[in-house]
Amino acid sequence: MIAHLAFVLTLIMIVFLAICLVVIGVSYAKTRKRSNNYFDKQDLELRYFIQKQVDYNQQVIGYECLLRQHNQDDTWSLPKAMDEMPLQRVIFLLEETFKSLPEEKITLSINLSYEQIMSPEFNYFVRWAISKIEPMQLAVELHIDRKRARVREYQFKRKIETAKAYGMQFAIDNVGSKLSNLKNIEPLLAEVDILKCSMRSFRKDDPAVWLDLNLQFWNKLAKDHDIQLVLMGVEDEQDEALAEQLKINWRQGYLFGKPMGTGKL
Repeated sequence: MIAHLAFVLTLIMIVFLAICLVVIGVSYAKTRKRSNNYFDKQDLELRYFIQKQVDYNQQVIGYECLLRQHNQDDTWSLPKAMDEMPLQRVIFLLEETFKSLPEEKITLSINLSYEQIMSPEFNYFVRWAISKIEPMQLAVELHIDRKRARVREYQFKRKIETAKAYGMQFAIDNVGSKLSNLKNIEPLLAEVDILKCSMRSFRKDDPAVWLDLNLQFWNKLAKDHDIQLVLMGVEDEQDEALAEQLKINWRQGYLFGKPMGTGKL
């Protein structure tokens, strides 16, 4: 009896030590990741640029915040490893950006990563942004990578549902011409308010090239689910004519203006 009790206690001790080691290991890994975070570099200059969205009359109906990194050659480009950027820094950068926004009842879109949406600070970020940009409508955009999102799909949906209850709109960014693009977003369609298609995904140098999904498919899907479709990457009159033909009302691209820095709206 005593031997059995000693065995059980020993087993409990081993399990307890194993749990402690796992917790210590995870904590160390997170600390190391934060210490190596790309966005912790002191010389890294980041800024949000603003690009306008227009309707068929070229009237401004929204803006998108585009995060850019300042390079040594004085150019600005999309930062790498954006999913590592903590929401606290996003808020810090947007504080200045929001000062340039007009007080109009139009949409402001902000692109976040899956990791940022799943972070504990996301609900605070949504409430903070809505209070700062009022009377504008906040839309949070996500480019879906289902390899990451599939594992925690239920938790992700709950995050989006809670944020939408605060008044946020949910947008899926850059849906493409492959069947996998549709499969990636199907589980979330009930939560989606905005779908964004880029002309880059649908241009064909060779007419013989087959696209699994074309713009008309996304246009019909959006209408069937009462979702707003935005055509991005509109660069010339030919692109705009296609938007006219498909009756896509929201448009965005260099034809209507390049992204502008803070204070230049």
